[in-house]
Amino acid sequence: MFKNGITCIILAGGQSKRMGGNNKALIPFKNHTLIEHVIEVIQPQVDRIIISANQDLAYLKNLGYSVIEDRIRDQGPLIGISSVTDQIKTTNVVITPCDVINIPKDYAEKLINNLNSNLSDIAIAKTNSGIQYLNCALTINTINDLTIEIEKGTRRVSKWQSRLKKSYVKFNDHDGQIPFMNLNQPKDFVNLTIT
Repeated sequence: MFKNGITCIILAGGQSKRMGGNNKALIPFKNHTLIEHVIEVIQPQVDRIIISANQDLAYLKNLGYSVIEDRIRDQGPLIGISSVTDQIKTTNVVITPCDVINIPKDYAEKLINNLNSNLSDIAIAKTNSGIQYLNCALTINTINDLTIEIEKGTRRVSKWQSRLKKSYVKFNDHDGQIPFMNLNQPKDFVNLTIT
């Protein structure tokens, strides 16, 4: 169990257009919902969870965690991240979207250790499938700087991250599972192997 003063932001504020407008966070998965699945894996690794969301707020609040709405709607995940800044009381932060599965049990530990040992602004997960831009760790100072970037008009995650001192953390496939497998659309649930 690794905690060490970490807040996790779970991003659940997207419009879910590829899911026909259905809230991805609440899609049934492994006898509960996608967001509950993410919480189950992340909760032992961190000290606090904050959910960034814009719909089904009553349901999400019933899960027992802080739920923060975007300051500006429909502007992408960077707004969601910056909107929770005032709620973060730890130096280290990890982020994950609500629609990824197979999050490793050492997710927070590996990212935070890499972040601190490399003195990076951000440590980003990398798999055999590529860079997982929104599975990352950063410091509260980097999040505070994000607010300034947003005020300048930055909305793209890759554009923001290109300006930061980055390091990457490799997560390998394990037991036939692809880490951070993203469930974006209905076809992603077809023939899904769940262990």
